[in-house]
Formats: sequence, structure tokens, C-alpha cells
Amino acid sequence: SHFLVSHAVALTRDSERLMEVKRRINVLPLGSGALAGNPLNIDREFLRKELDFSTISINSMDAVSDRDFVVEFLSTASLIMIHLSRLSEDLIMYNTKEFGFITLSDSYCTGSSLMPQKKNPDSLELIRSKAGRVFGRTTGLFMVLKGLPSAYNKDLQEDKEAVIDVIDTLNAVLQVTTGVISTLQVRISEGVSQ
Repeated sequence: SHFLVSHAVALTRDSERLMEVKRRINVLPLGSGALAGNPLNIDREFLRKELDFSTISINSMDAVSDRDFVVEFLSTASLIMIHLSRLSEDLIMYNTKEFGFITLSDSYCTGSSLMPQKKNPDSLELIRSKAGRVFGRTTGLFMVLKGLPSAYNKDLQEDKEAVIDVIDTLNAVLQVTTGVISTLQVRISEGVSQ
């Protein structure tokens, strides 16, 4: 139980981080234009209330060039993937004959073409590999942002692909992780108190 709680604590921090990111990014940029606002006399306070934003961006140049909200989300997603990758590695190890602490469900394993009796923990191995994908998206956006001048630049369109891919990846990984955890069997050894 101490082992499982260690992962639960890390994932709880991740959940808290996501809530903090949500709170920080809840800023209305509408009315900022591409650089210096807009001439349409938009009632930004009315829009903020109607669209349920916490606050309004205070500087138009920052509002259109800022991607802190994307970086914060991608960084938090990277931490989540680190924790899920570590959990996956622990479960892979604890599923081996050498440890024998758990048995993974056949639903989340595949057979081996070389040794049909062997169960490969493919789902957990794929979770580990998907972590690298998320890290790559995060690092890629850092590289886009590092040298941009102030205000809007077309380079900033790169953020959408990264965010969508990371959201899709994280959703899939969380579903698989939930399935693996909910179906694994813990082996109790003789002489071990329950």
C-alpha cells in the first residue's frame, strides 16, 4: 500500500497543478487585436462576465504574444507523464517472475510471437514511450518561443498542434492507466500479513 500511495500522492499533486493552471490561464484576451487593441469599442468587462473569465488581459501586446498558458499546461502534462511513466515501469517490474507482486490483465498485455506463453505488458511500455512524445512537444514549443519578438507572430500557430496532441495523448494514457490499475491482481505471498 505504501508503494501505491506514493504514486497517488504524485498524481494528486498533478491534479492540483492542473487546477492552478486553470486558475492562472482564465484571462480574457478578446479585444487585444493583433498588437494594440481594436477600434470597435468592445465592452471587455461585459465579455469577461458573459464568457465566465476571471479577469481581463492588461496589455494587448502581451495578450497576443503570450503563450505562458500553453507552456504551463504542457509542463504540467509532462510532469503527469513522468509520474505515469514511473508507475508503468514499477508495474512492469512488479509483474515479472523475479518480483511476482502483481499479475496484469490479459486485456492490457499481448502474447509474444517467439514465446506464446509470455505476456508482454505492451500497454505500460507504450505509456512510457508516450511520455517522450509529450516532452518533445513541450520542448518544441520552448524552441518556438525562445526568440520571438513582441506581439503576434505566425510562429505562435505551432502551439495548437502541440496542445491538441498532448491532450489526446494524455487522455488516452489516462484511460489505459485506469484500465491497467483497475484490472491488475495483487499476489499475496505466503507468510505475508494482509
